Amino acid sequence: MKRIMGFILAGCAGLCVADAQTFSVKSPDGRNEIRLMTEPTLSYAVYRDGAERVAATPLALEVEGRGVLGGSATKVVAEDTVSLTGVIPSPIYKKASVSENAIKKTVTFEGGWKVVFIARDDGVAYRFETSFPDRVKVLNEVAGITFPDGSNTVYAGYCHSRIEPLQCSWESVYVTTNAASVAAGGETVYLPLVTKFSDGAVMCVTESDLLDYPGWNLKRAAGDAPALEAMMARRPAKVEHRNGAEIGSPDRPLRHIRVTERTQYLAETAGTRTYPWRVFMLAQNEAKLCEADIVYALASPCRLKNTGWIKPGKVAWDWWNCWNVSGVPFRAGCNTATYEYYIDFAAEFGVEYVIMDEGWSKKLNVLELNPETDVPHLVKYGNARGVGIILWCAWPQLAGRQNEVFGRYAKMGVKGFKIDFMDRDDQDVEVFLEETAKIAADWKLVIDFHGMHKPTGLSRTYPNVLNYEGVHGLEQTKWEKTVDFPRNDLLSFFCRQSAGPMDYTPGAMLNMTKSQYVPNHAQPGSQGTRVHQMALMSLYEAPLQMLCDSPTQYLRNRDCFSFMAKVPVTWDETVGIAGDMEGFVVAARRKGDVWYLSAINSWTPRKVQVPTSFLGDGKWRAEIFADGINADRDATDYVNRSATISAGEPVTLDLAPGGGWTARFVRKGLFW
Repeated sequence: MKRIMGFILAGCAGLCVADAQTFSVKSPDGRNEIRLMTEPTLSYAVYRDGAERVAATPLALEVEGRGVLGGSATKVVAEDTVSLTGVIPSPIYKKASVSENAIKKTVTFEGGWKVVFIARDDGVAYRFETSFPDRVKVLNEVAGITFPDGSNTVYAGYCHSRIEPLQCSWESVYVTTNAASVAAGGETVYLPLVTKFSDGAVMCVTESDLLDYPGWNLKRAAGDAPALEAMMARRPAKVEHRNGAEIGSPDRPLRHIRVTERTQYLAETAGTRTYPWRVFMLAQNEAKLCEADIVYALASPCRLKNTGWIKPGKVAWDWWNCWNVSGVPFRAGCNTATYEYYIDFAAEFGVEYVIMDEGWSKKLNVLELNPETDVPHLVKYGNARGVGIILWCAWPQLAGRQNEVFGRYAKMGVKGFKIDFMDRDDQDVEVFLEETAKIAADWKLVIDFHGMHKPTGLSRTYPNVLNYEGVHGLEQTKWEKTVDFPRNDLLSFFCRQSAGPMDYTPGAMLNMTKSQYVPNHAQPGSQGTRVHQMALMSLYEAPLQMLCDSPTQYLRNRDCFSFMAKVPVTWDETVGIAGDMEGFVVAARRKGDVWYLSAINSWTPRKVQVPTSFLGDGKWRAEIFADGINADRDATDYVNRSATISAGEPVTLDLAPGGGWTARFVRKGLFW
């Protein structure tokens, strides 16, 4: 990676110290700004286009034996401003490369600590940095948000847990509220959180480079101001399974490691370190959030010497469709014959992986195989056909013995693991995530972290971590009747996906209108149209993309699935085109010389005219899937057609209720 750093003189416009106790940096394009104020206590503020987006908000770090870093009487001993330029290669991402262009300022305080803040064209961020000998205990962090206007719209996800606020699945449906009312009922807000301002600008609050430290969540701050304050998990003191089994027990039959008692500190960690970035993604409108790279760009650089073995891809998934295949001469289920069928199906369509979800091992014991599923045979069977096997497990089966488990199955030829049910973000879990990523890379295994919070840039540090859940995904349609899934799909795109890849698991073929939809565990379907589901394949970023439906359903809808099977899972370019938070979205992605343009819609039908300037120039052939004229009555109704499009020529999308539109563009003369 080329990296050029140059000092910026104090007299440069937009980067000077406003007074002795206020420091500011602006992004290279001049639109985004973050300020650090040291009196009366340390605080920050965020601006875009000169308008205040986060009002002055305290920040501090309390370290045992060191006091409150950022409290009163802080003394600045140095400041340093640098310009960052260069490009970060990002082969397993939504873009082929990421710009590193930014302005970074470091303010050093008396006592061996610093605040670093940075401004990029896609947002701003700040973090603490300490230089203390030995290890330290972090007792508390002050990291809140003060909204400048209580009327601004806020899209928030709340932790819902019967255990405690910070032992949850991070999968709730986003709530639409305003800054004056968010978390007014005492809820814990998890990130990303998105605010839309009256001028159309949007801000997404999240974090990056979360390593060896608890995740950042928020709760309502005391007082009348529209403000949130940090809500972060204390380090566990005692943990147990639901049945009380000890963590070291060889028999780990359940899914969760629950915290029963916590310490009085957030983390015990190295005294010399950087802390997670508090990130404020900024864009001119919600459609442009999908282009932001700030979470990836601020994460720790790749720690793997060799990444050529890492293979993103699509996955034929079994659990959502309950192993339901028909027209076959064997009894379908979690057994060897069914998995051979999944592997043959994947091989036919070029699907890179088959997952073996819960049931391949006995009693959730990852080291004891279910005799009904011949895993060694299936791994060989898949590898011989160019299809890798990924195994599911709950994290209690792995914690403390990753080397043993990964070594056994890597030697067998398994390609990766889907790890589930962490359902926490305290320091112990964050250490587990990083440790697991490293050990998996040692064994050349890819990882899907299911049952966890939003991504925080770990995929840059360990690119073998391909996907994360932390989303109210399609699996929920197996049992939910009242959730508006087209709306959820839109807010997942605008809010959750802003932090990074998400294991939403799209691709349902049993599609239903709003009035027709009923949950069905054994034969699940989706709300909205067939093309809505197809469009999610390119709209949702997922280097490991789970295809939720059964081979039987895909074979019955071969033309739809053939199109879906061609959709890439990593991209060279991403362009947000149009949309509004709860109405619709249109985005385009490019892989090599091929573009995909896709849209999804709420339950309100609409026509959207989309410019195709993203194509550049020349004539293009588009293979189009659009909602059929009767899709409002039969959600499986669609039209498949081809058209010749001149770059820049507008395309009209006629979106049915809960509808979608998707097309593959190939330049004239390339393949036709």
